[in-house]
Amino acid sequence: GDSDFTARLPVALIGTALVLLPYIFRRYLGRTGALAVSFLLLISPAISYYSRYIRHDVPVALWAMLVLWAIFRYLEEGRDRYLYILAAALSLMYATKEVAFIYTAVFGLFLVARLVARTLAEPWEREGLAAAFGIALAVGGVGLLTLGAGWLLARPEGGGPPPVWAVIGGLFGGIGALVALVLFLWGTWRRLPTYRSFHLVLLIGTLVLPFASPIPIHLASRLGSLIVERAVDPAAVPPFWSNLANVHPTDYTAPSIYYSGAILVLTILLAILIGLLWDRRRWPIAATIYLGIFLVLFTTVFTNGAGIASGWVGSLGYWLEQQEVQRGGQPWFYYLVIMPLYEFLPLVGAVTVSLFLGVRAVVCRLRKGETQEPDWGRVFIWFTVYWSVLSWIGYSYAGEKMPWLSVHLTLPMILLTGWAVGRLVESVDWERVRSQRGWLLVLLLPALGAALASLIQAAGQGPFQGVELDQLLVTGTFFGGLVGVAFLGGLVGWLWWRVGGRNGLLLVALALFVALSLLTIHVAHRLNFVNFDTPAEFLVYAHEGPDVRTTMEQLEELSLRVGGGARLIDVAYGSDVAWPFTWYLRNYPNAVFYGTQPTADMVRKTAVIAGREDWAAVEPFLGDDYYRFDYFYLWWPPEDYRQLTLSKLWEWLTDARRRAALWRLFYRMDYTLYDEITGGTHTPDRHWPLRGDFRFYVRKDVVNRLWNFGVGPLPEAETGPVEVEAADPYADGMRVLTATLTWGSEGSGPGSFFWPRGIAVSPDGFVYVADAGNHRIQKFTPEGEFVTVWGYEGGCGEAHLPPGTFCEPWGVAVGPDGSVYVADTWAHRVQKFTPDGVFLAEWGTYGEAMVGQGPAVFYGPRDVAVGPDGRVYVSDTGNKRVQVFDPEGVFLGDWGGGGSGPGQLDEPVGLAFGPDGQVYVADSWNYRMQVLEPDGTYVREWPIVGWNNPAVEEKPYVAVDAEGRVYVTDPGHFRVLVFDAEGNYLYGFGRFGYDTSSFALPMGVAIGPDGRLYVTDAANHRVMVFGEVRP
Repeated sequence: GDSDFTARLPVALIGTALVLLPYIFRRYLGRTGALAVSFLLLISPAISYYSRYIRHDVPVALWAMLVLWAIFRYLEEGRDRYLYILAAALSLMYATKEVAFIYTAVFGLFLVARLVARTLAEPWEREGLAAAFGIALAVGGVGLLTLGAGWLLARPEGGGPPPVWAVIGGLFGGIGALVALVLFLWGTWRRLPTYRSFHLVLLIGTLVLPFASPIPIHLASRLGSLIVERAVDPAAVPPFWSNLANVHPTDYTAPSIYYSGAILVLTILLAILIGLLWDRRRWPIAATIYLGIFLVLFTTVFTNGAGIASGWVGSLGYWLEQQEVQRGGQPWFYYLVIMPLYEFLPLVGAVTVSLFLGVRAVVCRLRKGETQEPDWGRVFIWFTVYWSVLSWIGYSYAGEKMPWLSVHLTLPMILLTGWAVGRLVESVDWERVRSQRGWLLVLLLPALGAALASLIQAAGQGPFQGVELDQLLVTGTFFGGLVGVAFLGGLVGWLWWRVGGRNGLLLVALALFVALSLLTIHVAHRLNFVNFDTPAEFLVYAHEGPDVRTTMEQLEELSLRVGGGARLIDVAYGSDVAWPFTWYLRNYPNAVFYGTQPTADMVRKTAVIAGREDWAAVEPFLGDDYYRFDYFYLWWPPEDYRQLTLSKLWEWLTDARRRAALWRLFYRMDYTLYDEITGGTHTPDRHWPLRGDFRFYVRKDVVNRLWNFGVGPLPEAETGPVEVEAADPYADGMRVLTATLTWGSEGSGPGSFFWPRGIAVSPDGFVYVADAGNHRIQKFTPEGEFVTVWGYEGGCGEAHLPPGTFCEPWGVAVGPDGSVYVADTWAHRVQKFTPDGVFLAEWGTYGEAMVGQGPAVFYGPRDVAVGPDGRVYVSDTGNKRVQVFDPEGVFLGDWGGGGSGPGQLDEPVGLAFGPDGQVYVADSWNYRMQVLEPDGTYVREWPIVGWNNPAVEEKPYVAVDAEGRVYVTDPGHFRVLVFDAEGNYLYGFGRFGYDTSSFALPMGVAIGPDGRLYVTDAANHRVMVFGEVRP
């Protein structure tokens, strides 16, 4: 039946097949090498983990290996059957995942390079054509490299177009490449059919050509757009061209589908023509095999005809879109962080073997008359070197970087490392090793290494410094290490002489392999069987949280007690939690999916499940009739590496305590020491910051029927007890206030917003809004008229962004002199501007630090405020403190620190100054408002009941008016709460909605000089202004 086990079984079986597959590569890897590769595939942490996971990467790796095997077998023997196996494996590969395009590029470039090399190695009929081809090829290569360099240089500047010199270089590059192709075909056409690599290039090219149809579709759309843009009267442009401008590969509606379909038909006809011209016998057979698998899988066994279009056109179209989106937003060095943590064995092996092969090849070239006899095994190994390098370049450059893609970087490195291990094993004189007890050498080497390390450590501490106990201990350690090195070194030298120097080196290499294998097995076990579902592991990415199972247990119990039987309860769920609840509710006949537009009939069920994106739409229908449980269904691993620099890496590697923290992370994924050093918190519980939240609602009357005294013992979440929403203490004081002015709507134009956050009003009444989603600051008059805008996204994820650019600025404040200060949240800095947006200064860098450490080191600062004395106060949210600077950014001090005691902070967000000069801090994860002196001295506090959801978006801000009234936003309850200076509740206003009395997510709040209250309604993408109100 359908269960979690049977759902994972196909991938597990495919993973098992992948481990066994090296057997068919033994003619290239050697028998021992093939066994070593199978062993490495078996213990690989990434491959074993994703073989137990419902993802496409292990299956596509299997098909890619079959494609590779068929390519080499055909190159070697030329038998037709390998072409047909290639066609089948290629179809399966494209039906599995879009990384098939990368595999095809890697394999295809190899075949083209081999074809060109073979043709150039033989004399051309016209020698002049060969010379001209070489020149054209050089011009094309240089030109295209120039274009690529210019485009890369343009990316940090906001993704603008490349410079003119790069465009000119690209033009020459394109012309050179085209001329080179023409000359190549002209000079070699008669010989090309004799080359097997040419057969493979044509077969692969024609079979996958329809998948490339999004490229001409995109070019045609650009042509249509250009015609419309250059027209004198765009309205007069014929419909053919105006419609063509809007064609998109993933748009399956008319008229776009007609244009895409026409282009697809042309590519199919072109593929058929080329294929038949090449071979009228073999190509139709291969195409039939390929198309048969394609049609069965892409139409879901002939039940989904639209799958043909989404396969041929949508695959590449969607994949290219995801590269632009850069899902995950990871830095370029992402795999340099991930791979050494898990796949260190093949990484070390591949780098070592590649360097060895390269040096040996150069030496052989330099020795006159000495060449290496070519054979298919050597060609295959050099191919794995090329494959490994190209994979690192391609996947690191691609916009989408995900941990599961590490499978595709690991695969070629395992092939290379396994081959080398096989050669090592076969090169050892095992008879001599056995007779001379060479195995003792392997056992003594770790002991010698430990003695040498002890000696070096003691020498660094300074022996012979005195007769105190600690000094004598160091001296004793030094002597012990010295004796150990001398004794063990002598034994190792004697054994090395007995077994022979070459055997000794080979045994050392194999001992290192065994040691790294044991360490890899430990890491694989920890990942697969200990931390398999917790985000402490970096490969556990976007993984289901334990609360999902808790919710299903609660549903099952409710269904048995009040739902009429097992799984008969009526439950509603929405699009934001469609996965994984579509799977878990598959056997609930009364489950209702309400999508993104719920109605009362769809939602008011016994139980409701809603993700964060659906809360605003669902809760108005639920009212006060439901108990609410706050859970999360997805979580992600920590991403502290985003701001990693070489200097920070060096700092961590050269400090003993930090090295110890890194070792604990590497060996046990233990963050304890790391958190002590950085002041961070990496405990996988309900406060884990990188997660996707959902709410589980249960009707109160149902719960009360179960347990006569309110909520009874529903099963608890693994991450902590389930808490039921308490009675609202602010309900009686809620008012309905209507905004006197609103402006803004969703968009990126002047005056439009995308998730605005902080807001500030200058003494002269101008309004500044942190338009976070658009990465900019906008300035308005007091009546909402647009004045100016500055800033753009400067490269989120980079170590340092250019001045004047932003990465989600959340906080904004205005100084007494009119200077504008911006908390550039995810650039981890503060920027200072003139009132018109001219850049003046910046300070801050990313880091995790405690109070008294790391001046101007920030972790996601959410707000900034300017005190009466002109000092700048910044809520260093992630570091649980407030930092203080002078107007020029000179650090003056900090206060706070993690904790819940008086003056301590946990996720501080909003900052504001009262008329008495005291600082009001929204201490969000402590669910309280704190009042402190400017030096951090504790004054008083009061609880805020509504701040009970530690979500990334629900960050509260605060403002204080001239009479000391405190206005705080309660984003999760769509309202603003008002207190007096002592924390006594006065009133509140707001509800969920879109009218001028409602909020969708109130965030920033500020008081104007005329007493009016300004509020940013983030989810409605607008600013709301309320006239001065009295208690």
